[in-house]
Amino acid sequence: LDLACGSGRHAFELARRGYRVVAADLSPTLLTAARRKLRRHAARIRLVRADMRNLPFREGSFGAVLQLFTAFGYFRSDDANEAVLREVRSALQPNGWYMLDSLNSTRLRNTLIPFSEQRIGDTHIVQERHIADGRVEKRIRIHRNGHESEHRESVRLFTLEDFRRMFRRSRFRLEAVFGDYDGADFAPSSPRCLMFVRADT
Repeated sequence: LDLACGSGRHAFELARRGYRVVAADLSPTLLTAARRKLRRHAARIRLVRADMRNLPFREGSFGAVLQLFTAFGYFRSDDANEAVLREVRSALQPNGWYMLDSLNSTRLRNTLIPFSEQRIGDTHIVQERHIADGRVEKRIRIHRNGHESEHRESVRLFTLEDFRRMFRRSRFRLEAVFGDYDGADFAPSSPRCLMFVRADT
């Protein structure tokens, strides 16, 4: 299961490597973008619209679940965020793997860039960021052809110890933690927090 799959880039790579993949996301727009690219891997990928707090899968449906690039912590309530872990645990087979990729909240608090802007062709992108109530809040404004659109993102900042506690309550055991995609040890200065956990039997 590629959970919060977006437009499907990881699901398509997994299918290319021979895996059968269910790719789930709540956004109809992103699933439509994924569906446009589906033809080549249609036999190996199934797209599903789903809320990660209430997954529509039978217990023990998957050998592995991936949740990549800070797709955890969207919800205002800690109970709602932890419900995602319970749903993942239910969807996994005994001893199944769950890979959860989060930002490293310690580093982020120390290195947050409050304002940035960039130009890509005729598009001007402005991003403003701040931390409030244990969350990183981001406002993104996109200026193109005389029009402006605005998007907002909000993610709860969890520490590794927070995750450890939630994993225990959700019947997971933490097997390994890495600080980046090259497999470096996790440290306060690591750019990411990559956690590999298994479903307890």
